[in-house]
Amino acid sequence: MPAMPALTPRSSSASSRDASPKDSSSSSSSSYRVSKRQMNTMAARRYRQRKVDRMSELEAELESVKRERDELRMRVSKLEGETEALRGLVEKK
Repeated sequence: MPAMPALTPRSSSASSRDASPKDSSSSSSSSYRVSKRQMNTMAARRYRQRKVDRMSELEAELESVKRERDELRMRVSKLEGETEALRGLVEKK
């Protein structure tokens, strides 16, 4: 799975307006936006990690199911061979 690129904050006209606050409400609004962006960044990071973890679980489960399938196929082949051998013995009598 390809690595996810690091997120870099984008500059926008809104953030440049907030760079020089005129009063305390603008400053608190700016810190609210920064805090909200940080929370969103962390939520996105947790989501991506859960996605990677889920993919790993599914891949492990797939390997397990493939292994079980192969074992069952071998068992079927063995039983089919035994069945043919027993049929041969029955037909000879």
